[in-house]
Amino acid sequence: MKIGIISDTHGDYRSWEKAWNFLNNADVIFHAGDVLYHGPRNPIPEGYDPKKLSNALNTCSIPLLIAQGNCDAHVDQMMLDIPIQTPYVFSIIYGKRFMIQHGHNISDEDIHNLVRRYKLDFFITGHTHIPLLKKIDSCILINPGSTSLSKREDKINSLGLIEDGTVRIIDVETGENILSLNFNVTPHIP
Repeated sequence: MKIGIISDTHGDYRSWEKAWNFLNNADVIFHAGDVLYHGPRNPIPEGYDPKKLSNALNTCSIPLLIAQGNCDAHVDQMMLDIPIQTPYVFSIIYGKRFMIQHGHNISDEDIHNLVRRYKLDFFITGHTHIPLLKKIDSCILINPGSTSLSKREDKINSLGLIEDGTVRIIDVETGENILSLNFNVTPHIP
């Protein structure tokens, strides 16, 4: 099982190309929102080309599940053949339960409640552009950071990978681990 996790691409085609080097053999890719538009508070990314990015996503050979971000609008959905789901994406893959929500309008308490209610193995957010890996009970909370507009002090753009019992947040330029966390690979039995 290999799952790619990205967020906050903000229309940056070049960052998608870099991320694709690590995602091209994934079984599925989760996108935690803010897909095409850079947003009024963000600078325009260097590789900003939302039309080219939408074409790349539309022709992506790997299943792509997208949660709506605060910068995703109806016009963005008109450019994509892939549904932007709102406000949550819920999926069970290889016996593991995943929920994705962009993160701009959910509290820590809400996340904890959802983790318990749905017996989640992974809860994925974006929005902050800062990578995060932490455990909530037996669930792993993942924020892959941004592939395009990092708000880390060192400005490293990042994505997440789940593979072989490990969640890693990696630098999209070098592939080096920024954060990692091991988990139990035994499938969840309802």
